[in-house]
Amino acid sequence: MNVAELKPLVNDLNNQENFFYSPSSLVAIFNAATVIREEKKIIQLKGIFKKTGTANYGGNFYNKLKDEAGENSITLITPSLIHNSLNDNKTIEFNGFITRRVDKSGRIELLINFIELLAQRVNTFSEEETKKILLINKKVEAGFKDLDSFIKESVYHNKKLTVKIIMGRSAIIDTDIKDAMEAAVSLYNIEFHRVSLSSPAEIIKKIKEIDNDETDVLCVARGGGENLSVFDDAALCEAILNCKTIVASAIGHAQDVTLFEKLSDKKFITPTHFGNYLREIYNSAVAEMENSKAKLIKDITDNLNANYLQQIKNLEDQIKASKELHEKSVSELNINHEGQLKVLQEQISSLSTISKKSKDDSEAIVQELIRMHNQKLLDANELNLQKTEVLQKQIETLKNQQRQSELLLQQSNSLVENYKNNSTAVWVYAVIALIAGLILGALIFSGK
Repeated sequence: MNVAELKPLVNDLNNQENFFYSPSSLVAIFNAATVIREEKKIIQLKGIFKKTGTANYGGNFYNKLKDEAGENSITLITPSLIHNSLNDNKTIEFNGFITRRVDKSGRIELLINFIELLAQRVNTFSEEETKKILLINKKVEAGFKDLDSFIKESVYHNKKLTVKIIMGRSAIIDTDIKDAMEAAVSLYNIEFHRVSLSSPAEIIKKIKEIDNDETDVLCVARGGGENLSVFDDAALCEAILNCKTIVASAIGHAQDVTLFEKLSDKKFITPTHFGNYLREIYNSAVAEMENSKAKLIKDITDNLNANYLQQIKNLEDQIKASKELHEKSVSELNINHEGQLKVLQEQISSLSTISKKSKDDSEAIVQELIRMHNQKLLDANELNLQKTEVLQKQIETLKNQQRQSELLLQQSNSLVENYKNNSTAVWVYAVIALIAGLILGALIFSGK
């Protein structure tokens, strides 16, 4: 929404009168809007009557109606004529209706208006019983600590548990517990604390004393017998609700379950049963840990095998790809080699042609040299008839040189043949250099 669209709305608001609401008007609006079906009609109600009203306000007393098994309560407006006939802390059944009241803080309070008494009797639950019910509800809301999981977790982490057991001053249940634990007794730190189990106050004191970070499990243990009422004491039971340590009970009876046992995190019917439990839960935890280790090893082995097989497959794929690439490269190299071989053969053929031509040229040069040499000898004989002896020596020398030339020519022919066989250009250059040397020597000799 843009400014142009907002402007008409702002103008409309500015033109309205009594736009602002007060807190009381808001409360009144919500009070009127909140409607339930039980209002504006007579209903039947039941609860514990609490005579809390001490003054008469307009012919009425403001008392409390409390749940029979809970702590919730609601204000009960009782007419003065009925108020005096009601007994405190008695369960009453009556007809009434619901109204509402708004206080200065904006809170809406529900009120019950007493009309007619239907019945008045002793409470279904006594004060003590009501308190016990409240304690049970409180424990249910807080939750029970899991002793089994706690011990197993400690075993997994190789932690030695400290178990503190509260027992009677002259009891011998410590022996029963140790005998039941057998060899597992060395796996725990077991401490026995002796108190008077007939004194709730002494038990409470000891519980508070050992409920600390050094204690993992706290157990109250007692052998068989009577006088179990101490374990129904509300104060004692409330004390274990406030413990941060796991609380167990091992009270030696199975017929009646005390409130203490109901509120304990773990209940055992006898101290011996508690000792057996400590042994068995430890062995069970060790067995589970071993099974977990075996399963973990198997899972790791399976994963490693799967990874190994996958790696082998990957390597095989790489080898296959490399082989295909190699075969392709070899094929390309063969094609290139054939092309290069063809070019080389052409070069060899060309060199052979060059070699043949070089041989013909060499022979022609040699013949030309011989011809020129003979011609020079004839000219020398005509010009130097008087120098016969010298010429004879020179002729002899030339003959020797001729023989050497022929020998060199034969060597040249041999070198040319070797070149044809070896396809090496160096031999051709050597022959040409040799012939050039002969020509140079003949020119030098003729110059003399």
